[in-house]
Amino acid sequence: MDLETRKYHLIKELFNIESEIIIDTLERVLKREKEEIQELSFEQKKELDNRLESYKNNADDVLDWKEVKNDW
Repeated sequence: MDLETRKYHLIKELFNIESEIIIDTLERVLKREKEEIQELSFEQKKELDNRLESYKNNADDVLDWKEVKNDW
């Protein structure tokens, strides 16, 4: 079954749900899923690319976690 058909069937099922608890649960799941798969902004992608490039160019220029932790 293709995605469009599955969505259509799901929508039909939603119209038959009588329980508000089930609708609340579905709304929470959809909200959580939407939040988890949000895209990164252009600025975030650019910053990650910059950090990756910096690491590639200076792979040995890192801090040891134990030393950082001790300094704090």
